[in-house]
Amino acid sequence: MLDFCINLVIVNCCLRIFVIMLKLINRLFKILFQPRQILIRQNGEIYMLTLPSWVQPLLLFLVSSAIAWAVMNAQSVVQHQTDISVLKAQTHSDKQLFLSEKQQMQAQLAQQQQTLNELTEKQLMLQSLVDALPSSLLESLNETNESATQLPSEENKDASEPQKPLSSAEVEQKNASNNRTLQEVTLEKQPHFSLQAQHLITSQQHFLNLISNNIQNRANTLANGLAEVGIAATKRSALAQGGPYHQLELEQLPQDYLSAIDSLVTLNNLEQVITTLPDSMPVAKSDYYISSRFGFRKDPITGQRAYHKGVDLAGWHKTEIIAPAAGTVLRAGSNGGYGKFIEIQHEHGLVSRFGHLHTIKVKKGQQISKSEVIALMGSTGRSTSTHLHYEVLQNGKHINPIKLTKVINRVQ
Repeated sequence: MLDFCINLVIVNCCLRIFVIMLKLINRLFKILFQPRQILIRQNGEIYMLTLPSWVQPLLLFLVSSAIAWAVMNAQSVVQHQTDISVLKAQTHSDKQLFLSEKQQMQAQLAQQQQTLNELTEKQLMLQSLVDALPSSLLESLNETNESATQLPSEENKDASEPQKPLSSAEVEQKNASNNRTLQEVTLEKQPHFSLQAQHLITSQQHFLNLISNNIQNRANTLANGLAEVGIAATKRSALAQGGPYHQLELEQLPQDYLSAIDSLVTLNNLEQVITTLPDSMPVAKSDYYISSRFGFRKDPITGQRAYHKGVDLAGWHKTEIIAPAAGTVLRAGSNGGYGKFIEIQHEHGLVSRFGHLHTIKVKKGQQISKSEVIALMGSTGRSTSTHLHYEVLQNGKHINPIKLTKVINRVQ
């Protein structure tokens, strides 16, 4: 009962407070929103517009709402402008990043293209070296050439050949992966290309070393052989040579490639020297025997010590004598102790002489080819019986003909 009384008192107090508040609000409303009269003058007449008390709060509400709406719209516009500025800044940043990555990728692609160009030029030069090798070296290099000088078939095609048009499925797949940056894609490709390029560089260098070593060994063999018989390898004459001038593009070739080219030129010159030297005796092997060798001997007529500057090949009377190498007849006729005599000028300063002939079948100034019959064996001049006295000279120095023939056949 006591609680009920207390609650009743509280409710009564609240009601009284509420009534007081309403009265205060009503009094404040009447003070603030008293009826207003607005005078309007138009065309010399005065009109009065009365604003009742209930209209004024409505107008205040409408004006306040309009101001609030304007403020909110202004804030929205400002926020929108801010968002646009942020978006533009982000777009500009993304564009700059894209351009930077694009430049990096283009630089990497340019470097890769330069590497491919250098590898291709080296490949072409290696192939040219192989094509220009003498036949004596080709057999040992054919298998290596097929495996070591080929560009990779798949990897380098992607970098050097035009791309095929993409199908619709490939386009969709490509679009789905566009969230990766260009740099990420390029970095994925770069190690693979570098490994392939390095592998090819190593293979080409290995093959170049193989070619260079073979060229150098062959050149040393020929040079040592020529030195063994006392022949100096001279530079071949440019006579009967020509053709269009094709200048070599050597800017990107390393020095070891240029050295290989120079070594090959030297080797080809030595090979040419060897092919033009007398590599056989001037009488068929079955038609003679050596009756007197080159060097010191007892003279067959006087019995005194003497130096034999040639070799005597004994055989049947009128045995055919052939030219051991191509050349030009310098002399053909009688020549003192030589009897009937022929002297032939060959390339590289070599001269061959033939004495004690029975019949001379050539004349002075005549061009003769290798193995052409030039005379018949006899015993004219200072001779004891039928034989051929055969001499070989280079630049006036006598060379052992038998040793020369053996060395040339050994190194060919």
